[in-house]
Amino acid sequence: MKKAIRYTLIILLVILITIQFIRPEKNTSGDATYDITTKYSVPENVMATLKPACYDCHSNTTEYPWYWNIQTGSFLFEWPR
Repeated sequence: MKKAIRYTLIILLVILITIQFIRPEKNTSGDATYDITTKYSVPENVMATLKPACYDCHSNTTEYPWYWNIQTGSFLFEWPR
């Protein structure tokens, strides 16, 4: 029984190391084609809230957090699509 657990843990470790080499594409193009301000007139006080709260994930100028470099964390950015 101990050997089965040991082999399972080794296989899991190999899988986790292997997926580190699979990198999703970063979204840092800066393209503002689909920006909300191109379609609607957004007041400055609303933009002051949108920029720090929403633009980081919902724009083409994403600032990725530290856990994006760990592949299981970066898969959360790509899922579900």
